[in-house]
Amino acid sequence: MITKSQACVTIGFTLAAFLGSQMVGDRLGSAASRSFTDETSELGSRQNAVSDRSGERLNSDGTMLGVNLRRTRVYDAQGLQEPKSVLWKTQKLFALRHEETFSGRTGLDSLFDKVITYRTALSFITANKEAYFSLGLDDGYWFVVDLQNGEIKKRIKLQNGNFSSPVVAGDLLFQGTGDGSFSAFDCHDWKAKWQIGKKGYRFDGASPAVADGTIYFGGAEDINQPSMTLKGSVHAVDALTGTEKWTLTIKGIPTSTAVADGVIYFGDDDRHLFAVNAKDGQEIWKFTASGNIRTPTIMDGRAFFSDQGGNLYAVDLKNGQEIWKAAKKNKVGSPLAGYNNMIYYSGRENSLHAVYAFTGQEKWIFRTKKPCLAPVVANGVIYVASFDNMLLAIDAEGGQERWKYKTPHPPYSYPVVGNGVIYYLDEEGVMYALGSS
Repeated sequence: MITKSQACVTIGFTLAAFLGSQMVGDRLGSAASRSFTDETSELGSRQNAVSDRSGERLNSDGTMLGVNLRRTRVYDAQGLQEPKSVLWKTQKLFALRHEETFSGRTGLDSLFDKVITYRTALSFITANKEAYFSLGLDDGYWFVVDLQNGEIKKRIKLQNGNFSSPVVAGDLLFQGTGDGSFSAFDCHDWKAKWQIGKKGYRFDGASPAVADGTIYFGGAEDINQPSMTLKGSVHAVDALTGTEKWTLTIKGIPTSTAVADGVIYFGDDDRHLFAVNAKDGQEIWKFTASGNIRTPTIMDGRAFFSDQGGNLYAVDLKNGQEIWKAAKKNKVGSPLAGYNNMIYYSGRENSLHAVYAFTGQEKWIFRTKKPCLAPVVANGVIYVASFDNMLLAIDAEGGQERWKYKTPHPPYSYPVVGNGVIYYLDEEGVMYALGSS
């Protein structure tokens, strides 16, 4: 958590570093991570014995930030026809101060969002009939919520700063921290399976992804290091054992990775989009944009992403060549969703946008009273939370309103879509499950 006295220093650094070294992924809490000693200068693993090699098939599709490995934000779920009741709501899980409620963010990213009006939010994931999320306030908090009744199954308080968004694959939950460690935990007993670390690095800024038994995650030199030019790195680690497979060092701070067909894609705050062989970490191609690049969405043989200036791009996955660039009047103000040959995003003004994936031309605009968070998609419907205490369902094809639901307090998370249920967190620290019955 950044105090008011630290805020000015942080903003000054942020402006100096390209007006925002984007470490994409929500600042969330973590489980049972611990700091490494000063002697830990390279990634080294401390692990429990794991004999089940089924981890080779582990992946985080559907249980990660961006929903799936291609980061399209599309749920394989029926969605919700119309919310008619609160199925359950939790007790108050956390309390926010005023400075923590802007754009649903805490810490460095919320200060960065104020400068460039790029709106992201707390993200939680669902797996094994449970919801998982973590939150960094003065201390770190890690929550496990029963999706059947809203009961709090786990609430762990830690004292280790900021954390990456959690990712679940099989029976393991993975998370990085701001103190240079990255860990895997058993979802049954919450004991650490393995933990690795690197001195002077942070692993809290980018959301991990698990594909074919390998977890991919980004890191960067700590903001408190003497150098003002922060180097970054992307790591591939065996998801079951924590054994490092490869590391790629880059000049900028990496975004979250998208994974498709044996290739990982990520951007950085040095204006580059990378395509890297998932097996050996060898660079396939590198594209240079006009500004710092945000997490890509992979669809239809293309990588779609926005830059710091709010411009929208489509790049060919085969050769890394630009297909089109769209400089929209209402700049991109949120992570992208990709569905049925369309790209969706919330604008920096009060609006939701649909753009043709093959041309970059706008198809429709849905106006809102206040700014929106990033959209998610399920079964032909766009679901989005708005700061005017509203959840909206918009027809993906035509842009017409399907329904709207007035929330008691402003949403603090993206909506999570299940079969006939929508879950969300609000700024009062309460999680809701909405149903149609």
